[in-house]
Amino acid sequence: MTEEFLARYMMLATIASAKSAAPPLIVAAIVGFLVALFQGVTQIQDQSLPLTLKILAVAAVFLMFGGALASPVFVLADEALRVFPTATR
Repeated sequence: MTEEFLARYMMLATIASAKSAAPPLIVAAIVGFLVALFQGVTQIQDQSLPLTLKILAVAAVFLMFGGALASPVFVLADEALRVFPTATR
């Protein structure tokens, strides 16, 4: 197992995790901004409102796009496990 091999798989793992994590994070940021804007306009001081809405929005993203978000990780894991026996010789 060479350093180039490990560096390649570390780069692929970073890209796969970024592809899987970016959409829920973007949705949470947008929902947080909109709720903060709404709270600022209406002067609502409830602290649990942003967290609750973010959790619901991220859960909705996972329910709707969970398969698509997990596929890069599954593809990388399948490839890594397939190549592992020959790479460790």
